[in-house]
Parts: sequence; C-alpha cells; structure tokens
Amino acid sequence: MSERMRRRSFLAAATALSIAVAIGPMSGESHAQPAKTPVTLVIANSQWVDALRGKNLWNALLKYQEVAPHVTLKQEAIPSAEFDDKITTEMGAGLGPDIAMMQEKLFFALADAGFLVSLDKAVQGVKNLNKTNDNGMVDGERLGVAWQRAVYALIYNKPLLDAANAKVPTTVDELIAAAKAASAATPGVIGFTSRHQINDFSGWFMDFQNWAYGYGVQWADSKGKLTVNTPEAVEAVTAFKKAYASGIMPIGDSMPTQRTRFKEKRVAFSIDNSGGTLNIASGGPLASADLHAAPLPFKHPGAHQQIFVGVSTHSKNKDAALAFVTWLVSPAGQQALREASGPDMLATDVPVTEAFRAANPWAMTFAELAVNSRSTLIPKHEVDTPQIMRAVMEAVERVMISGVDPKVALAETQKQLDAKF
Repeated sequence: MSERMRRRSFLAAATALSIAVAIGPMSGESHAQPAKTPVTLVIANSQWVDALRGKNLWNALLKYQEVAPHVTLKQEAIPSAEFDDKITTEMGAGLGPDIAMMQEKLFFALADAGFLVSLDKAVQGVKNLNKTNDNGMVDGERLGVAWQRAVYALIYNKPLLDAANAKVPTTVDELIAAAKAASAATPGVIGFTSRHQINDFSGWFMDFQNWAYGYGVQWADSKGKLTVNTPEAVEAVTAFKKAYASGIMPIGDSMPTQRTRFKEKRVAFSIDNSGGTLNIASGGPLASADLHAAPLPFKHPGAHQQIFVGVSTHSKNKDAALAFVTWLVSPAGQQALREASGPDMLATDVPVTEAFRAANPWAMTFAELAVNSRSTLIPKHEVDTPQIMRAVMEAVERVMISGVDPKVALAETQKQLDAKF
C-alpha cells in the first residue's frame, strides 16, 4: 500500500463515526438529538469575488444554515489568478480552509499530497452522482464531488452582429472577419476578447485548450508519452497567433477587464465558459437576452473547467465539513445551487429551470456542448499538466511576441519536456 493510500485509510477510519454523528438523523426519524456545539466552516472559492454570481452562489450555500443552525459558513475569497498558489501554500503549512471549491488541476495536486479527506461516507447512498464526479475518485477513494462543470462556447452580442450584418462564425477566419465588421459598424467596440498573457497562466492554459482540442490536439499518446509538437498543435498555435495579430483583441487587458467590457456592451465575441458567461450576463447593461452562444469555431469539441469540492485534512471540523458535503449533493442542496449556477453541470442531473432557459437564450448551447467536451488536464499527466502546459504556453508566447515559428517553438518545447518526463 502506498504512503498516500495509508494516509487516506487512516483518515477514513478516524472520521467515519464522527460523520454519522454530525449528519444526524435521516429523514423520517424524530427522536430527540442533543444540542450541537456551534462550529464555523471556512469555505474557499475564487467565485466569491465575482460581483453578482459570487453573491448568488454564496446565498445558495447559506440555505444550509437553515437545516444546520449550529453551523456558520464563512467565506475565504481568493481571486482566481492567486487561488492555486494561496491554497497550496496554506495547506502546505497545515492551515487553510475547511472546504475548498477548486479547479481540477489543484484538486489532483492536493490529492497527490494527501491533503484531502475521503468523502466516501459523506456521499454513501447517493446514487445519482453523474459523470462530472468521475475524476473525483483517486486510487479508489472519493476525494472530491463536483461543484460545477463549466464548458466553453463562442459567445456574442447579437445586436452588435446585427448592426454589422455579420454572421456567426464557424472558422477562425470568419471570426476575424466578423469581429472586424462589428468594430467597424459600432465605434468603440472590441471585436474579440481572450486571455493571452503568461501572467494569467492558470486561466490562459485552460482557455487555450479549446484551440488545441479544436484542432485535434491530444498532447500525449495512449501510453502517456507527451506529443506537443504534432501538426495539429502547430496548426492550433498558428491559428491563435493569427487571431492575436489581427487587431481584434485588446492586447494587455486582463480577463476581468475584458468581461466587464463585454458586460458594458463593448465586445462582439469571446470564447468563455458558462460560469464566466453567467457573470457577464448578470447585473450589467447587457441584457441577457441579447447575449447568445454558438459552438466554437473549430472542427472538434472544446474543453470544460471542472471544479471539485474537497475537505482539508487540516480542518478541525471534518465531521461538520463532511455533513455539509452530504447536504450539498442532496436534492435540496443541488436545487439551491442550480438556481445560482446558470447552465453549469452540477454533481447530479438537476435540470436548468425553464425560467432560466427562457430569459437566457445562450444557456442551452452550453448544456449541449458539455456532452462531448474534454478536461483541461492531460490524461495520465493530471498532476503534471500545469508544468507541461506552462512550457507549452511559454512557447505560444514566443510565437505571439517574438515571431518564432510555431513548429520551431513546439519542437524546442518537446525536447524540453522529453528531458523532464
């Protein structure tokens, strides 16, 4: 048995009884329970900083306090660009939140380090967990349950396209042409927004996977051997450079700034995930009914961002944290989350509400694209994906900024990665 497995077996045995006590009587039981000691659960999530979406998601979780009045939920709000480093540092020091909503790449890193408690007892008897939970199983143990799966699509401001008499693009060349037409038709409008800076590496590499997957890139073969200098990868990098150099993108702007401009009706197109799109469509001048979505302008399906819920081994309130997870995957918890999550796939197949579909014509495109989307992580290299993709994105940056030939840049990266892996 590996050291990681031994740690997990110990933690599972140590917490099993306390979980059952914390969860309390099942529905239909009426015997009296002793008063429970007040407890505070700290929950970390980068989404808490989102202006309206963060508030709605938090309010959904606060419904737990109605069924567990002895529990007080407390936010740890960390911007997405800082989230992985901060959580890793905190947990490495034996600190950090009780519960974290984390991107898949951080989840695998924390699981590998032994920083996550088994959730097997917390979800015991839950039979309707869907495929978004699959990667939450590590070495035969459930260390995470799905919070949200946010797939990517091409989103656009329909009135701006109508003003330019532009059609919805299905290729990169059409995207560039339509973006330029929208900018020309309405002064001050940005044609297309996208992450494009290495200082936002964590978000950029996940966004870029849509370009890579869209051109058929695998990054590794069936045996796990890295293959980053394939013709498909060269084609994907070339296409991104073409869009970058075309003048349709706001060079230097951060993604929060770009999303704000879309919200202010100053952007025609963007490739964004369903969570980001919900943020754009909420609480701004742009009416959600004017925001539309279409498949990505590539031949092959794109990516999704998978966010997992995990409980820290350093939590002093593991039993209460696991009881919260039990509620979260219950029908009541899932319905509360659904109303705040837009079209994101959740841990169970709770449907998008009819009212939301009617008010947000972009929503169901995301739901349809999620069927065939791919994880941003490289199979057989889940823990190493950030390291691998940093080398790849540095190559993309050299192509964009310094004019290095994509084939040359990726060949150099292949040699660099072969030496490490």
